Formats: sequence, C-alpha cells, structure tokens
Amino acid sequence: MRLALFDVSHWHFPLYVPALERPGIEIVGVCDGEGIAGPAVARRFGCPLVPREDLLAASFDFALVFSRHVDMPAVAEALIERRRPFLIEKPCGLTSAAVRRLDRLARESHVFVTVPFILRVSDLPVRLTDGGALDPAGFQHLSFRFVPGPLSRYEASAPWMLRADQAGGGSAINVGVHFYDLVSVLTGSPVVSVGGRTQRFRADADVEELAVFTLATASGQIAGVTTGYLYPNTAGDQREFSFSVAHRDAYFQGYADRLAVKRPGRPEAERGTIDYETDRFYPAFLDEALRRLADGRPPIAGLPEAAHALAVVEAGYRSARRGGEVVAVETGP
Repeated sequence: MRLALFDVSHWHFPLYVPALERPGIEIVGVCDGEGIAGPAVARRFGCPLVPREDLLAASFDFALVFSRHVDMPAVAEALIERRRPFLIEKPCGLTSAAVRRLDRLARESHVFVTVPFILRVSDLPVRLTDGGALDPAGFQHLSFRFVPGPLSRYEASAPWMLRADQAGGGSAINVGVHFYDLVSVLTGSPVVSVGGRTQRFRADADVEELAVFTLATASGQIAGVTTGYLYPNTAGDQREFSFSVAHRDAYFQGYADRLAVKRPGRPEAERGTIDYETDRFYPAFLDEALRRLADGRPPIAGLPEAAHALAVVEAGYRSARRGGEVVAVETGP
C-alpha cells in the first residue's frame, strides 16, 4: 500500500513508524509545514520531501495527517475532494462544527476517514467490561486521571501548541478527548453535559494546563476526567495514568501497570497488570485501520466520534468560563 505523510513534525508521528515499516507499506512522499522533522523522515523512508500541494497531487492509497490543529480541516477537505482515504490525528480541527462539516463531506463522497482514539484498541475497554460481559448501563461512576509532561515538551517541535488560535486549547482538547470518548464507549451512551474548571500556570501560554471536567451521559452516569500538563516526566516515566471505575458488578482501580478488581460478595481482590503505555497503541490503531479499509469495513473511530469529543471539550470550556456551571453538549446538525 502506498502512503503519503502530511506534516511529520507532529510529536505522535514517531509512534506510527513501526507500522509504517511493515512489509507491503511504501511511503511515496512526505511534507512538513514546520520544517523540522521532514528531511530526516524522507531520508528514513527513501522518499521525496515536497510541499503540501505537491503531495496532495501525488498518487497514493492512504494518507496520514499530522498538521497543526488549525490547518487540519483544510488538509482533510483536500483529501476528501480527491477521494483519498486517510487517518487524521485528533482533534481534526478547532471546532466541532468544522469536524461535523468534514464528516458530512466524507460521507457524501464515501471516503474512509479514521481518527486515532487509541484507547479503543487498548486493553482498557476489554478489561473494564470483563470482555464485554458487563452491562454498559451498570456503570455507576468513572474517574480517570491522565497527566503527561509539561508544556515545555512541545516547545522544540510544536510551539504552536501553546497558542489557542493554533491548537484550540490545552490538555482537554489534546489528551482529554481520548477519555471523553472512552466514557461513551464503556457506557454505550454519549456525554450530554459538562461541568468544568481549567487553569493556566505559564504567563506565556494561552491554553489550559489543567482541566477537570465532570461529565454526565445520556443514560445518567457521571464521570470525572482530569488532564494536565503537569507531570515532571523522565525518559522512563512520562505521565500519570490512573482510574477508578465503579460498576454494580465490579470495582476497578488502576495505577501504573497495576489493576485491581473487587467484586461484591468476594473477600479478595483480583490483582494483575494492564498495559498503560499508550505510545504502543498508535501502530496497533493504524494496523487495524488499514485492515478495515482493505476489508471494506468502517473505521473503529472516525469523524463523528471526533466531533462529539470536541463538542464535549467546547462544553467544558464554556462551563469553565462560567465558573463551573453545568452546560449542555451542543451536537449541532
């Protein structure tokens, strides 16, 4: 399969490399609007580094899009116009309305578009549902903390992440969307309202470095999601990832690589491990996307899911501006 890579200075791009080096994959070209990683990536894959418009005009079977959040809709629309299937990193744009528009265009043109909500291919949905055996309506409360390293980690390759007009926001739009989506996956119910508070700590950034959102689903469950750019990470320890999930038939607690499950009427907890290294889920997601494209199946997650997650972010930001008042998630037409 012939692939085109758009804007490869994105910090997630290296995570896809194991999948891009598999047999049967050919990289036909690379573009890099940031002018940082492009030459090295082109050398690695033995392909040309070209301007974005030239890459759009090239012949390829599938594209990966890693552009600035503000630029994502334009790149996506150009690919849809050419009827080229693609993977586009979240959030796919600055507003849910822009992403819903892309979804309409993609459906009208019958274009396969997938968005890497990587937790869907992780162990979490399987382990937190007992392999699908637990009733989604039985979840009573869900709480997730995902706190990666500080904003400074973006300054070398993506300083635009410190600007709301380019990134759309901070930790909520960048990492929180994975968990707003996961809440809907586990409960089988969309998020319909949010109460949110956010904080900034750096005077030179206008995106939030802490977001604490309380979500309510259409079926009445309540979930709490905390994200932030606060963790003093090191090479082998890059984030805090922890959770507590209450279901009427089980209680799940996780931290680091540990998972404990307590069940009503049983004296001892079930203790084991779980894969928390989210970086490993990106090549797995791409592998699954290409299988689904080849088989004529829909993506595991796509623009509708991205639009909903971004609508949750927008509701959280509106709530934060109103001092934490609970506001409805606006889904639009």
